[in-house]
Amino acid sequence: MSAPPLPSAYRFPSEPDAIELRAFTHGLQPERVPVMMEHFTEDWRRFGVDAWNEVPNHWRPESGEAVGWWTLPTYLGDQFIAPLLGTEPGTCILQPSVHWTVQCLLSSPEVAARGTDVLVPETAFPSVLHSVQQWSHLRDLVPREVGETENHRVDRAALLDAIGPETALVALSHVGFTTGARLPTAFLQEVAQRVHAHDGLFLLDGYHAAASRPIDVAELGCDLYVGGLLKEASGSSGNTFLYVRDGLELTPRLTGWFGDAAPFEFRPEPEPHPDVRRRFLGGTTAVAPMYHAVEGVRILLDLGLDAVRDHSRALTDRAVAHADTLDIPLRSPRRPEERSAMVLLEVPEAERLTAYLKQRAVYTDSRRDEVVRMAPFVWNTLGEIDRTFDAIETAMSTGKYRSVSVEAAGPVT
Repeated sequence: MSAPPLPSAYRFPSEPDAIELRAFTHGLQPERVPVMMEHFTEDWRRFGVDAWNEVPNHWRPESGEAVGWWTLPTYLGDQFIAPLLGTEPGTCILQPSVHWTVQCLLSSPEVAARGTDVLVPETAFPSVLHSVQQWSHLRDLVPREVGETENHRVDRAALLDAIGPETALVALSHVGFTTGARLPTAFLQEVAQRVHAHDGLFLLDGYHAAASRPIDVAELGCDLYVGGLLKEASGSSGNTFLYVRDGLELTPRLTGWFGDAAPFEFRPEPEPHPDVRRRFLGGTTAVAPMYHAVEGVRILLDLGLDAVRDHSRALTDRAVAHADTLDIPLRSPRRPEERSAMVLLEVPEAERLTAYLKQRAVYTDSRRDEVVRMAPFVWNTLGEIDRTFDAIETAMSTGKYRSVSVEAAGPVT
């Protein structure tokens, strides 16, 4: 049985009967966000500089725990991100972006000291590969792309074979952003065992996995797990996160004064903070995004990540059944155990179909004009999936979508 949608917990688009299926791009706004932003402006007005030391605990008001702007990245990491990843407090921290986190990681001399090769599948989000390419000119790090299979998946055998004595880092996407395919835990564990046997590091990008299902980072065996709250977690931009395996020593050279051991002593030489995760902080942290960062996570944790996964599975099962009825090929996995919260339809002129649906307040997106992506989430119902595919059937049977302009859609999809 699927979990019920939570319409009271989110603020919906203004269009009547709009169907929002872009949880993988930007989640709906949780209804508590405006209140939290009012708390930010009031704390700023009331406390000024002293807000860095202490503000009312709007995130866990019942806890009695003190919190200030200075400690928010680690406090929210302990209270909300650690439960999201099934791990213990002291291992997670909020970050401004995954790109920043990867850049910080690659700036750590401990990475290059482990080897020269950084393995990245062709299917991974390009930002990681771009970062490695840029750092390869500054450090003895060489990006090694691992090819994909005929059905656009990670070539697991090729990746495992590529891990060797020169492997410094393996960077994988937990869920493929152009396939919706989730890498199985057994495979990730095998990657971890093999890379650790060669003293390499294992980085897992969970941007399309975390917040959509239960995660256990220790079970996965990764050294670092990154992701963001922008999508299913509905935390908007400026809120990503990092998990660092307990005991892992890293000293990023891109660290800023917020990551220094004694920032207010203003010493001429930097000293790494004793808490490794704080070393991934840069200059003065942006505070405002952290006020609304975890309201979506709060909803999902209260509902239970098992229920979130089950609801998502019921909706994506319905979408797959509709696609089969309409004889639309799937880019995403058909088997529920391999599927993420995304369903990808292989459709000619996918951008035009996406634009056609958008005109009818059915919000999906496309990638490379090859696939239409949708991610039914906790705010969606089975009836909305039916209505979506009714619109798709009309579009494809009449061919009317092929004449829709995509010029006015804007660059973000």
